[in-house]
Amino acid sequence: MFVSDCMTRDPVTVRPESDPVAAVALLKCGSFRHLPVVTEAGDLVGIVARADLEAFLAQAESPGVIKRQHRVEQVMNREVVTVDPDCPLEEAARLMVEHKIGSLPVVDGGQVVGIITETDIFKMFAAVLGGGTRSLRLTVRVPDVPGQLAELAGRIAQVGGNISSVVAYAADRPEHLNITLRIERATKEAVLDAVVGQFRLEVLHVWDETEQ
Repeated sequence: MFVSDCMTRDPVTVRPESDPVAAVALLKCGSFRHLPVVTEAGDLVGIVARADLEAFLAQAESPGVIKRQHRVEQVMNREVVTVDPDCPLEEAARLMVEHKIGSLPVVDGGQVVGIITETDIFKMFAAVLGGGTRSLRLTVRVPDVPGQLAELAGRIAQVGGNISSVVAYAADRPEHLNITLRIERATKEAVLDAVVGQFRLEVLHVWDETEQ
């Protein structure tokens, strides 16, 4: 999965010299929280959040007759973390966590071509994990050695199960791995019978959404 798979393409942008009041109106109209700030030539120079704009406007004094208005560049974050469209989705998520930010402008060839938010990533991961589907969710712990996933998949296939998603992650036990699978077309009883007997496999959790 890549950033290009779930980013918002051709996002709404704002100029550094734009009025913060107008920027807030754009954000409210589009129901989003961040605006990339670009120059007339299309160069990315910052990003501004609705919360920051509203806090600024709540405290700012009148700009006066000479300045005529406040400017977005007074509020924007100039140190912008960006990604390209071919960036793996998990790397984009890591960058958001590391920098404690909720969105990343997507830049290609020096131009802003999209924006990806934490909500976009949550939605994609939920889809990958099968959230909202009527399926069987099985989590097992196996030794972290070659062939374990292949054997598990083979055993499930023998009872007619179709694996729609797989997620593997570190277990709380050394040299072991947890594997969560979404399984369709097989009953809970058949799947559990099939996996029993696999080398040192432990069933940690099973949730049959078809029974909910």
